[in-house]
Amino acid sequence: MEAELWQGHPKEPEGWETTIYLTYAASAVILTFALGFAPDTSIKTWASSEAQARLTLQAEGKLDKPVFGVHYDTPENKFDFESVNPDNPFNEDDDDDDDDDDDDEEEEEEEEEDDE
Repeated sequence: MEAELWQGHPKEPEGWETTIYLTYAASAVILTFALGFAPDTSIKTWASSEAQARLTLQAEGKLDKPVFGVHYDTPENKFDFESVNPDNPFNEDDDDDDDDDDDDEEEEEEEEEDDE
C-alpha cells in the first residue's frame, strides 16, 4: 500500500494558483530582459573606452600628454558644445543636400519643356 502525499488536501487547482504562476512567469521575463539589456559596467569596459578617448584626443592634437587621475571620456571631450552651428554638434562636413534639390528642379524644367 502506498501513502498519498498531502492526504486530505484537494488535488484540483485552486483559484489563486493560476495568478501566482502567471506572476512568476511575467517576473522571470522582465528579469531576463532587465539583465540582458543592462549596461556593461566592468572595469575592463571603462578602461577600454577611457584609453580609446585618450588615443583619439592625442590623434586630433587636443591632448599632448595624459594626466593621471583625469577622465577624458566625458561629454565635454566627445562633443563640441561651442559649435558654430548647433544643428551640427560634431562639426561634420555638409553633404550639400541642396544639390539633390537642384537636380529635381532641373528634371521638372526638362519635363515642362518636353510637354510644350
